Amino acid sequence: KGLPPNLMHIPPGCPFHPRCPMAQDVCRTDVPPLYDVTDVDADRGSACHFWRECLHG
Repeated sequence: KGLPPNLMHIPPGCPFHPRCPMAQDVCRTDVPPLYDVTDVDADRGSACHFWRECLHG
């Protein structure tokens, strides 16, 4: 839900944390790396600290 981040004022950490229902403290401070999730879905990546929880949530 919500709007994409303002590209002129991207928040610290994960740019989606203000509108993400799964956001935690780490999301507000650390930009997530791009995780390789090809073992789950071919040729995909996820830049979420909690991609596993999102996938199985």
